[in-house]
This record gives sequence, structure tokens and C-alpha cells, in this order.
Amino acid sequence: MRTLAQWLDEYNSSHQNPRNKRIHYWCVPAIAVCTVALLWLIQIPGTPVNLGQLILIAAMFFYGYLSGRLALGMLPFVILIAAGIMTYQSYVAFPLWVPAAGIWIIAWVFQFIGHKEEAQKPSFFTDILFLLIGPLWILGALYDKLGIRFR
Repeated sequence: MRTLAQWLDEYNSSHQNPRNKRIHYWCVPAIAVCTVALLWLIQIPGTPVNLGQLILIAAMFFYGYLSGRLALGMLPFVILIAAGIMTYQSYVAFPLWVPAAGIWIIAWVFQFIGHKEEAQKPSFFTDILFLLIGPLWILGALYDKLGIRFR
């Protein structure tokens, strides 16, 4: 298994273009939220658990394995995702899948536009776990700006 530094260095190498970075800073969180929202709608048969909940739990274990500091940094984001989805389902009659799917598609279109400009294929084409690294990369950039050491 790669170390955190290896994951982030490899991800960063295909995200050098400033425009592509700006796109990622907006679209990676949007894709993460919408993916969880869509998976939240898939109930695990015979349990009160859904696939979105399982993905969030698995992601937090993966983040904790890579870096306790980054996992703690991701925890509020993960809690906000879950709370936001449950609040939406409680108070909004419009089906959750409609805005989640629409935003998800738009965000992916922008991601591919950014990668076309970068002239690099998306990292997850080489390893699907890079879909979990994108949010860490953004949090790592925020930590860097705030002067917080995480490696």
C-alpha cells in the first residue's frame, strides 16, 4: 500500500495547471457529496444501513490509515455530508437523486475539461482509490495554507 506522501505526490503530479486545480477545488467536493447522496439511496437489504453510510465509514478508515490528522480534518466534512443528506430527506419533498445526479454530471464534465487542459488523464484511471485521494489533496492544500503539518 502506498504512503500518504506517495498518494498525494502522484495525484499532485497530474494536477499542476492552475485552472484545473481551481476546477478540482470546486468539483471534487461536489462529486464526493453527490456520490454519497446517490449511494445513500441504496439500502442494504435486511439492515437499516445504506451504501452511502458504508462508503463514508470505509473512507474514514482509509483516511485514518493514511494520516490521523487528515482523517480528523475530514471528519467534519463527512459528518456534514451525512447530516445534509438526512436533513434534505427530512424537509425536502423533491427526490434527492435529481439534484445529486445533475450536480454530479456537471461536476464530472468540468473535471474532464480541466484534465483536457492539463493534458493528463484523471488519476483514478490508474487506481480507483484516487477517488478518495482527491478530497484529501484538497484538505492537504488547505492545511498547507494554514501552516498545519500533516505529513
